[in-house]
Amino acid sequence: MAVLILSHEHDSTAHRVQQHIEHLGGQAVLLNPAAFPQRISLSARVRETTPWQGTIQTTHGPLPFDAITSVYVRRPHHYHIREGYPETVERFLENEAMKGFGGILRSLSCLWMNDLEAIRRASFQPFQLTLAASLGWHLPDTLITNDPEAFLAFWQQQEGRVIYKPLHGNFFPGGGHTYYTIYTSLVGEELLSQREGIRETAHLFQADIPKCYEIRATVIGETVLAVGIDSQRAHASRQDWRASYQDLRYWVEPLPREVEQRCIALTQALGLLYGALDLIVTPSGDFIFLEIDPNGQYGWLETETGLPFSRTIATVLLRGGNSA
Repeated sequence: MAVLILSHEHDSTAHRVQQHIEHLGGQAVLLNPAAFPQRISLSARVRETTPWQGTIQTTHGPLPFDAITSVYVRRPHHYHIREGYPETVERFLENEAMKGFGGILRSLSCLWMNDLEAIRRASFQPFQLTLAASLGWHLPDTLITNDPEAFLAFWQQQEGRVIYKPLHGNFFPGGGHTYYTIYTSLVGEELLSQREGIRETAHLFQADIPKCYEIRATVIGETVLAVGIDSQRAHASRQDWRASYQDLRYWVEPLPREVEQRCIALTQALGLLYGALDLIVTPSGDFIFLEIDPNGQYGWLETETGLPFSRTIATVLLRGGNSA
């Protein structure tokens, strides 16, 4: 029996989990879907009375479908077809690989961390906020709009204390080997004259919440590992701590029981086994929900605090079972 880890070969976090699984007496196979069909192959068959049966031939040997008890979705790369085809043919072959190989993986009746459809659903921030509010979380006053005048009214109502954050993550390709990062930022008065640009797409604006410090609360099954983050020590990290890691200080944060339970409830309501929640603690001691990342990084927090993220993930994966 084996845990299938979907990630690339240079993912040090995936290797940590693999080592813990093996230390606990299990077997783990690290597989990058980008290796299909160049370095791995697949043969699968389904009949009326039986589910999909077959084998993935990996670089480490054969992996029968019925040997896979859990799938850990970490950082898989996209399917890659060998060079030499016209672009239209290349796209066709890649899509066929995704639908065939990816479709077989999705058909596996086992535990998923996380289910691919749950990851997709949880990636919509408006949906996160609605669900979080229904579970009793405090939220920043939020506006999503492409109407410049609606934005102006919101900005005035908040007395100019408004932040902007992207809806689709903060990291995106700019062409070739160029990448761009957009951090959460305060919307200054000087930008009001440029507000007509808001018409071009949806924008997320929120009231700027006073911060005492921030928390990354990571839910793994029924366990919550929470890290306090002092993001207010330096100007560069005050609005978005990801903008200046070198200025941060970390500690293990003991959460109140009701906050811990709300973290678990939100993660489970999204159909996730793993979720990384970003929270604000205000000067008055309130806990404010910002967002949840269904595949949030944790490796550096494990190094900084010694919390057993990888071991906890390995333990949950070894339990196996049906994710449904």
